[in-house]
Amino acid sequence: MEDIEKKNEELENPQKMDDPKEDMEDIKQDMKDSEKQLEQKQNSKSAKSQKSAAQKMKNQANKMRSQQQANQMEAMQEDMKMLRQLLENLVGLSFDQEDLIKGLNKTEINTPRYVQQVQRQFKIKDDFRVAEDTLNALSKRVFQIESFVTEKVSEIKTNMRESLELLEEREKGMASDRQQRTMKGLNDLALMLSEVLNNMQQQMSGMMSGSQMCQKPGQQKPGQGQGNTPQDKMSPGQQQLNKEMQNAREKMNQKDGQGGPNAKEFAQMAAKQAAIRKALEKQLRKQQQQGKGSKETQDIIDQMDRTETELVNKKLSNETLKRQQDIMTRLLEHEKAERERELDEKRKSDSAQNFERTTPPALQEYLKKRRSEVETYKTVSPALKPYYKSLVEEYFKTLKE
Repeated sequence: MEDIEKKNEELENPQKMDDPKEDMEDIKQDMKDSEKQLEQKQNSKSAKSQKSAAQKMKNQANKMRSQQQANQMEAMQEDMKMLRQLLENLVGLSFDQEDLIKGLNKTEINTPRYVQQVQRQFKIKDDFRVAEDTLNALSKRVFQIESFVTEKVSEIKTNMRESLELLEEREKGMASDRQQRTMKGLNDLALMLSEVLNNMQQQMSGMMSGSQMCQKPGQQKPGQGQGNTPQDKMSPGQQQLNKEMQNAREKMNQKDGQGGPNAKEFAQMAAKQAAIRKALEKQLRKQQQQGKGSKETQDIIDQMDRTETELVNKKLSNETLKRQQDIMTRLLEHEKAERERELDEKRKSDSAQNFERTTPPALQEYLKKRRSEVETYKTVSPALKPYYKSLVEEYFKTLKE
């Protein structure tokens, strides 16, 4: 524990940790009791003290694991919030740059308006400097994007600097090329950040989904932890989730939104909805392979996906609850339709019939033509040596087969 605390303090962004001193003191006391009892030859009592210490260590480990997961969720929430803000800024800068390019194309270099356009380019450069600081901070937290961000930021800054130099020299055509490259760099960054944001949302949902599935299959009852929800009956799990969301919304209303669910609870609800959605998607794919998929099922999946996004973003409104009720109603109707379809299929029974297999006319014509060509080749008696003649005969034999 001391080693863990020391390493945590050495991190650039130390994680939050609950004070374990009280729990550790209890464990130490159990160990001391066990040692004394062993010295007094009280083996059974010593074993109980050892088991107590071991159980408390397991509890402490589980508590730390939960704390770590909560910290990761919180950090991910912060990163996602930063990403969304960055995306808005970068897209806004890209539109400003595009608008400036169009304006410069219509502006003569010897007019006051041209000077105003150059000043706009300076403003875009200053605005990007603010976004650059946030990008650098984010790339340190999300190391996977660090190299890409560094490269793109360097390109954008270079193109902005060169475009300003060319604009001041009235080289409008060459400056436009640098501005186009600046806009492309901004768009590349925005696209990359958008993909990272989507991946982080899926990762957050998957983290909670994984924790829900850590129990052995068959240990959960239908409606508890939707990782094991049966494919053919998902309504109990959806109903349970709707109740949890309703209770969470009531807590938010009672305490003016200050005592509502925390990030971990939001992530758990999102994971449960994701598990039900994935089960429904699997069922839909199976039906589509049989040519029986329906648009109604896809609509339910889209609604569930929308709910997941809102939960991941810690949003829970009355509109969300209404959508959940609609999902529940449509899910029940879907299950009822599936049961009726299965019954109809069981009632239908057709006896096997023998059908005469006929060759298509086009294929018959081709085979006839091929046989005549082979016969023609066989009638030809080229002056070949015995070795090559045997090869030709073997070739004709293969064609016939």
